Amino acid sequence: MPDAYAVDADFYDAIHSAFADDIGLWLSFAGRTDRPVLEVGCGTGRVALELALNGHTVTGVDLSPAMLQLARARAEEEAIDVTLIEGSVTSLALEPDHYGFALLPLDVFLYCEDGEAQLATLRAIAAALTFNGLLAVDVPGPALWLDPGSNGQPMLTFTGETASGVRFDCWHMHEDDLAAQTRHLRVTYETLADDGSVRRRVSEHRLRYLYRFELEYLLDLAGLALVDMYGDYDLGPLTNDSERMIAIARRKNG
Repeated sequence: MPDAYAVDADFYDAIHSAFADDIGLWLSFAGRTDRPVLEVGCGTGRVALELALNGHTVTGVDLSPAMLQLARARAEEEAIDVTLIEGSVTSLALEPDHYGFALLPLDVFLYCEDGEAQLATLRAIAAALTFNGLLAVDVPGPALWLDPGSNGQPMLTFTGETASGVRFDCWHMHEDDLAAQTRHLRVTYETLADDGSVRRRVSEHRLRYLYRFELEYLLDLAGLALVDMYGDYDLGPLTNDSERMIAIARRKNG
């Protein structure tokens, strides 16, 4: 199967490596258990490697070989002890009753294609959690929800350089469907060579958004009890102006 994130991997760290707003929160939850931590959608290791550096036993799971290659290279370079697994959490044989904390960070859950995939993902994680183990799901809040009014409009989201010094601009263009709760996202990376020539590389993704109570029902069906719902990484309340929606749930039974 083609790697849907092969293009994104070349630019991901340049765009996201400086983002650390959520790290303190994940460290605080990981610190509540002496059991291993599971990150689903670990990508290039932005969160997983930071957790491991702080003494936690971490397993990161991701579908993208290109993303995991970068995570493994950094882990090896910095001598970070972390387990990185390629695959889907719904098809991997994760050890049951093993993890004390699991997380789906920064929009990862949106990449489940439909409600069935969302529920299967949550059930797989619930089975891997210890009794009373915690799960964090971090998705866009009301202030960052779907916006059909800007459909088809290119938006410059980042300008910078890769670690190897390649200059690039990152453009997003989306087609949002409120009825289907989906976004078709086209990401275009424009690289600028020293001679002024421009090369464009494109990746496309389909994201499925969800509402607060929809997420609560999914958690319940998966055997997880909602502990709280937050609107930011400082654990503020979820409001109409919240850019994040962070659900914390606990495994309900043994």
